[in-house]
Parts: sequence; structure tokens; C-alpha cells
Amino acid sequence: MEEGAGPDVIARFFTVERYAWMALSYDMALALDMDGCILAVNAAWQRATGLWPESLRGKYLLEFMAFEDRERVLASLQSLMTSDTSSTTFEFRFRCDAGLYKRFNWNVLFSPDTEIFYCIVKDLSNVHDLHHAAYHDTLTGLPNRLFLTDALPKLVTGALERRHVLGLFFLDLDGFKSINDTLGHQAGDILLQTVVDRLREHVSLPENCVRLGGDEFVLMQTWPCEAFDPEGLAERVITAVNEPVCIDGTHVRVGVSVGVALAPTAAQTPVDLMDLADKAMYSAKRSGKNRFVLATGTDGPACPLGPLTFDPSVGNR
Repeated sequence: MEEGAGPDVIARFFTVERYAWMALSYDMALALDMDGCILAVNAAWQRATGLWPESLRGKYLLEFMAFEDRERVLASLQSLMTSDTSSTTFEFRFRCDAGLYKRFNWNVLFSPDTEIFYCIVKDLSNVHDLHHAAYHDTLTGLPNRLFLTDALPKLVTGALERRHVLGLFFLDLDGFKSINDTLGHQAGDILLQTVVDRLREHVSLPENCVRLGGDEFVLMQTWPCEAFDPEGLAERVITAVNEPVCIDGTHVRVGVSVGVALAPTAAQTPVDLMDLADKAMYSAKRSGKNRFVLATGTDGPACPLGPLTFDPSVGNR
């Protein structure tokens, strides 16, 4: 899909370290094979449905669908396997503990490489603004990946028409997993919410800060051609994230690896822009972490830029 995020790009967010993304998702997360068998779920399902993850694995999703919703949902899943569409969203009534049905919103990506459906699921049973719920992350309140898929093509087109520069920043926190594992998920949630508050201060519009999932974020910033400063913004973001966070009397710190791609100078389509920023972020990781890499759009990511202001290997202070 030319105007959206390519499946190869989006799938990379999920397949790194297999299902590690599930453990970092505050929302319900689920992996489904092509036959509709549930391969893996995270702990959030127990909170929302009363069903333990072990009781869901190996079952077929069809078993939990309200009968009236089955034909529509199965048609949506089938369309992902046979069309150029990379992702879709739908709702249906899910059978929870004691036979209670709840209305869930599903954001679903199909990866042809793994032949797996990757799903992020929200409980809409008590939500009045369904559109907002579908397009925003539960924990942080940030726009989510579905929002990014819709918004990025418009920002790229706007930059081209107005002769502006659009910067796409892919962020991945360094050292977050160790804090999450050591202090617990509640501490991890507090840390993520604090980081989000800091990130919002560095973009011109609140909706230009997006949570992809786990500890991955995207920032989007547009400048007039004579005033763009992606390096300066990346440096300010790294400095802000590096500031310590106090959680129950313990001061912890994380770093952040940032990949930057510019439109239209390095890429002119959303797919190319996302791919370049994604590769640049991984280049920053390989180069020592807690730094940014600016993608060139020609020979791959440029050399790492910006000083290493925090070394996650030193540990939390």
C-alpha cells in the first residue's frame, strides 16, 4: 500500500526477539496463525477477560467470537492475506470468563514472512468515544500505530506541497527492559509516562508524538526549508530522556537510540521514510546506543551523530 506503512517495515516492530513486544504492551496483545489458532497472548488478557493466558493458547479465535460477528471478522482476516493492505482494524464481541461478552477493538497486521497475524486489542465495552480509543494508546494517551498509518501520508504530502521539510524520528529506549524486569511493570509504566511527558514538549503538535508499542516511539516535525534543524531536535530529545526519573525513591535512567529520516530530501513516500528512519535507529543501536543517526537516503544511514551523553551499561543511578 503506497500511502501506508509497508508490511515488511511494520512487521519488524513485532518480530524482534519473537514475541518480546507482547510483554511490553499495556494493551492486550495476541499472535494468531493462518488457521486462526492462538499462538501467544500477554498477561493483559487476564485483566480484561478473566481468562488466563494458558487457557487461550492453542484455542481457535473463532471459539470466542459472538456468532453474529464471525463472518465479518473472518472476511477481514482473509482480506489481509490476499490483498496489498498491510493492516486492518475491526471490532467484535469476545466471550470472556463466565460467558460474558465484551466489545474489543482489534488492530491487526499480517506478516507474509511469518504467516502470523499480530494483534493489539483494546477493551471498548465501557468506552464512549470509540474513534479516540481505536487511535490512541491506553497507557500513555498518545496516538498509536494506526493513527500513524493514517497521518503520515498527509504530512508527507503537505511537506511536498508547501516545500517544507518533514522529519520522522524513530525512538527506541535503551535500558528500559532491565528496569521493567528489576522494578516491575508498574515502575516501567511510570517511566514510560514520564518519558512521554518529556517527548511531548519537543514537538509542535501533541499528536505528532506516537507510541508504536512497548518502548518504541515516533516523533514527526515539520519545518520551513530555511529553518529545519533535525540534529538539534534529536539532541534535545536525547538530553530530555536521559534525565533521571524517581520511582518510589529510586532514581533510574534510560537512554534512547534515534533514527532520523527527512522528506522530501531523503525519501518522498511514507514507506520509504519509515524504512529509512527504522534502519537509522538500528544503526544508532549498533553504534553504541543513546545517540542519533541521520539517514541519507542514498547509501543508507549516515555516520552516527551526537555525543553519547548516557551509557546504559553503567547502570541505573
